[in-house]
Amino acid sequence: MKVLITSNSFGKFDEAPRERMLDLGWELLDNRYHHIMSEEEMMNEVPGVDAIILGSDIVSKRVLDKADKLKIISRYGVGIDNIDTVEVEKRGIAVTVTKNCNTEAVADYTIALMLATLRHVCNVHSSLQKGIWKKETGMDLCHKTVGVFGLGAIGRQVVKRLKGFECKILGYDIFADEEYCEKEGICLLSPQEIFKQADIITLHVPGNADGTHFITQQELELMKPEAVLINTARASLIDETAMVQALRQKRIYGYGTDVFDGEPHMDPEFIGLNNVVCSPHTAAVSVEAVNTMSHAAVEHLMEYFGVTK
Repeated sequence: MKVLITSNSFGKFDEAPRERMLDLGWELLDNRYHHIMSEEEMMNEVPGVDAIILGSDIVSKRVLDKADKLKIISRYGVGIDNIDTVEVEKRGIAVTVTKNCNTEAVADYTIALMLATLRHVCNVHSSLQKGIWKKETGMDLCHKTVGVFGLGAIGRQVVKRLKGFECKILGYDIFADEEYCEKEGICLLSPQEIFKQADIITLHVPGNADGTHFITQQELELMKPEAVLINTARASLIDETAMVQALRQKRIYGYGTDVFDGEPHMDPEFIGLNNVVCSPHTAAVSVEAVNTMSHAAVEHLMEYFGVTK
């Protein structure tokens, strides 16, 4: 059996998940490009493959047309918007996700982006590297009003951490658990009210199925001039062109993001803005999360193929 592993961090800190598959006599094909594969690259790799341990690479209809033996996609992560789920279902290909394996890592990273954006950590670090002693005055996270979009596993862990900063939490979730929100003191509001009231907004929702943006110029115009937006979820949630314009015009205070439209994203004009903190889709990549996701991805394959070893 052939298993294509597209994620470059799979098994990076623990060889056991890889060894379990090798012990079964499975042939492992690693990502020879060492980056998120393009559609064309994926089309070259999938022929003859029985299973994919999938990172953020695209599995489109064109890719699936080349995947002549594919039976299961074990998503190394939780988002499946990079998979043509309609085509997968038509072909009877199973899809699994490593749910809750990176929850703590992403929640930690979300708080890190908030602090870095509010306090200009990257700017002052860059100045010091250039030999320039330049202080920048930022804003506190403590006591801020934070709007949390998405109150699932990650959103709840973010809320838990924000409690330590004595933040007021505004929440929105289309499947909101009112009992949980009441217990945690979360004020459920409409998206429009959150955009108007929040000092900080953090996104923990999936991308829209139709590809439309959750935050456009209209939503950005509702936000306070001192507002900060954090995105560790999906790039498609935000109209990036409108966001860049708002940042250039200082219509919001800052943007901290781990996701980009068209990754790998290397637009120097966007990344070079002094009110942006950027990272290369790394929120979920901690040693603990990588190990947990690696084991879970293999477990899903073994369960599917009925392996008990």
